[in-house]
Amino acid sequence: MIEQAFTEDSEDLYQNAPFGYMTTGADGKIVNINGTLLKWLGYERNEIVLQKSFQDLLGMGEKIYFETHIMPMLHIHREISEINIELKGKDSRRLPTLLNGMQIFKSSGVAPFFRFSVLNITQRKQYEVELIKARKQAEQTVERLRQVNEGLEHFAYTASHDLQAPLNTISSLVGLLEKEGHLPPDTDGKMYYSLILENTQRMKLMIKDLLDYSKIDGNENEFEEVSLNEVCGLALEMIKVEVKENNVTFNIPALPVIVADNIQMTRLFQNLFSNAIKYRSEADPVISVDYEEKEDEITVYVKDNGMGFKQSATDEIFAFMKRLNPHGSIPGTGIGLASCKRILEIHCGTISAKSTPGKGSTFFFTLPKRGKKPEY
Repeated sequence: MIEQAFTEDSEDLYQNAPFGYMTTGADGKIVNINGTLLKWLGYERNEIVLQKSFQDLLGMGEKIYFETHIMPMLHIHREISEINIELKGKDSRRLPTLLNGMQIFKSSGVAPFFRFSVLNITQRKQYEVELIKARKQAEQTVERLRQVNEGLEHFAYTASHDLQAPLNTISSLVGLLEKEGHLPPDTDGKMYYSLILENTQRMKLMIKDLLDYSKIDGNENEFEEVSLNEVCGLALEMIKVEVKENNVTFNIPALPVIVADNIQMTRLFQNLFSNAIKYRSEADPVISVDYEEKEDEITVYVKDNGMGFKQSATDEIFAFMKRLNPHGSIPGTGIGLASCKRILEIHCGTISAKSTPGKGSTFFFTLPKRGKKPEY
């Protein structure tokens, strides 16, 4: 089957094109206009052709712009392109458009004509308005969340700080009672004394972790070059008592330098090391650090030989104040790993873990090498 070329009548193509077309004389008088633009403006042909000028379709501001910018440009450069201008239609309708134009000469010695193509951008303008509105709402939401977050951080800091004083008083008074022999000599008295001390220490630990969590901030501290080996050294110094008491062995190779918040990176490793020691098995803890490096990111692994956990609980362990065994004998608040997750979030990083009960766990996190903060 031989396909025949599709032909169209040039006049029909002009009148019903998806663009508006208009031709004016040198004085702006409209001498021709296509059906598409007439439809958009709401006029009949006899109401426009040789009856109105281009300037009649413009508001005051657009008219000044047309006479001081568009027409001089057409006379000098003989063409204009992508001019954003609003036309006035019948019955006060408004038509936002993109205007292209060119100067044409019918014969020498005769004043030029100007031919314009008009693109209706009403829908685009609506999208722009909706986009600006959505962006403004998003900015307002982000600002409200920022204020709420600041308020929560301030509350956590103030509440935790204010709780420390009465706890210290309780600890001191209980210690004084024991020292001066005022505790009941029976077994129940000793048990109550131990419970008071144990719960006081647990509360102190929770307050400390809350204070540390409230201090994590992704906006105040500038990122800088950070040696991960130096960070690990600082983290080990901060938990040296735990390391010594538990006879921990560390295997830490030469690690790269990244761009990050030095304080937060130290806290990240401190929490991961402390967690590995806390959930040790009967064997002496062995904690190994390793890494994989790509062009733009680095993945760090912290592996231990501890008690491990079910793989299905991976997401749960990073939740704020969530413990897998809340009533167990191992002290903890459920804030340490949540802090790790938050630190990595403000570095545009991620954290996860792989574990098998009785065989240990491997925590691994990925973050950009060159430092990146989230866009709010």
